[in-house]
Amino acid sequence: MKVKISYILAVCIVYGLLPLTMNAQEPEKPYQLFWVHDAFVKPSMKTEYFEAGKKWIALLTKHQVPFPVNTYWTDDNHVMWTIPIESFADIDKLYASTMKIEETAPDEFKSIRAAYAGTSYSSRICVYALDYEYSMIAEDAATKSEGNNFTFFDIYYFEPYKETELYEIFDEMKALVKDKEILQSWYFYWGVMGTDNPVLWSAASAKNATAFYEENAKAWEILGQEASKIRQKLMKYVTKQERKTAWFQKELSYVPAKKEE
Repeated sequence: MKVKISYILAVCIVYGLLPLTMNAQEPEKPYQLFWVHDAFVKPSMKTEYFEAGKKWIALLTKHQVPFPVNTYWTDDNHVMWTIPIESFADIDKLYASTMKIEETAPDEFKSIRAAYAGTSYSSRICVYALDYEYSMIAEDAATKSEGNNFTFFDIYYFEPYKETELYEIFDEMKALVKDKEILQSWYFYWGVMGTDNPVLWSAASAKNATAFYEENAKAWEILGQEASKIRQKLMKYVTKQERKTAWFQKELSYVPAKKEE
């Protein structure tokens, strides 16, 4: 990820985020990309947006789109449609899949677009990178993630060109966590495209809000005062912090059918 933040800064000069089920074992590559469509839904149109979303998922299912979709609805009415991608080339494949649906089912496609009309204030497309190196993933994360519907986002906007200082702080926390039996998993996502940069979305999930806060309190108790001191160092480079809660939307999510070999 050290190369990645430098790349992000270069991009600045010229889209659930979302914690999916991850294996705690060392991955083959240091990060996983996610394409995210973030829609800001009008509070008075939540039902209409939800119904339009269900129609869209039904269309994806009907046409067997090869990309999975995990959708989260935040407490401030943002709906985040997240799709894992292997590389930026997959974005072209994703759009090609959508265009193919529009060509083969124009009436259905037009009907869904009409259903979405007027339901949101705005939307934007983003790409995030899940940072395996600095994410704090408990050993039983894959098992514990089953049935997790609640997600807590702690979002940090950092002062630009301070990546050296940031990495030193992240390395401190990584060393501290290594010697602790962490019970709560936190996944770190760096904004790559379509976001303010540098921005870090840290995310943890649980079965519900009560379970999250209980697990979080235990985690900080295990990490102790040393973790609080490290966090204070980090906050010196934070220009803005946001916190969001979100709920996984099963009816607005999609898993492609497995192809028979």
